[in-house]
Amino acid sequence: WKSVHLSNRSVVSVKGEESATFLQGLMTNNIHSLDSKEKSSIYCTFLNTGGRILFDTIISPGFQPNQYLIECDDSLSKAVIKHLNMYKVRRKLKISKLDNMAVHSLFHDNLQVTSETRFETRSPLPGSTFCDGGTRESKLTDQLSLSMEDNPNFRWFPDPRVDLLGYRYIGPVNNTPSASVQIPLEEKPISDYDLQRCWSGVAEGPSEIPPTKCFPLEYNLDYLHGVNFHKGCYIGQELTARTHHTGVIRKRILPIAFKTIPTDKLDLDTSILNEKGKSVGKLRRTEGPFGLALIRLQEAF
Repeated sequence: WKSVHLSNRSVVSVKGEESATFLQGLMTNNIHSLDSKEKSSIYCTFLNTGGRILFDTIISPGFQPNQYLIECDDSLSKAVIKHLNMYKVRRKLKISKLDNMAVHSLFHDNLQVTSETRFETRSPLPGSTFCDGGTRESKLTDQLSLSMEDNPNFRWFPDPRVDLLGYRYIGPVNNTPSASVQIPLEEKPISDYDLQRCWSGVAEGPSEIPPTKCFPLEYNLDYLHGVNFHKGCYIGQELTARTHHTGVIRKRILPIAFKTIPTDKLDLDTSILNEKGKSVGKLRRTEGPFGLALIRLQEAF
């Protein structure tokens, strides 16, 4: 197994008796699935009033009652806190960045996982929207010999997006996951994690998901279990729900592979061409032989 310290990710704490209700009205997923321990973590985004993504996050229960840990891109941590404080109003909540906590990813290159669902897309067309009914279950539970009991010093859980990304680990900055995991871990650079993300087709952070410019379903939140279509109202819900009910998304983020690794750095928004030389999308990320691109599906397939 590989262990990667995600130095570009930070943890923001939201603590208080009204923290669950507060977050429920701001995020695309259902916070109550954590309260009921139905899930150990959830992937979600926070939207502006126009339904565009402000930032992507992974949320897990905190170390204290009524506390939630919001993992976000470090460059956006101040914006996350400002956004939350703007809607806090008179609620008795403590919102702060946990500088003493670090985020790690634990994954395996040759991990074999299988998944199945009884749910179908809303249309047979490419880009069809999907609803998993909130029933996503990781197949990773028994892969590592970590205790599933709450630990006062760290949190770990399967990555809520896809099992190919392994586990998330949140712990003190001066500790490493190897102190808690009873199997050999090989420390690797963050480029290994980014490579794993790219070939898995998962975008992350503001360089790949530019704030205020992207829609959740274009970034596959329906397939990555990051949006709940059955919860109540939240900021940006109207456009997200309407898009889902139309059944088809014109553009989606997709993994791409290069026949030869690019020797020059490619700019974001570089055009992706089909076999006829027509532009069908824009580049969002490259890492080694793989990358991510926002593709207009009907023109590309």
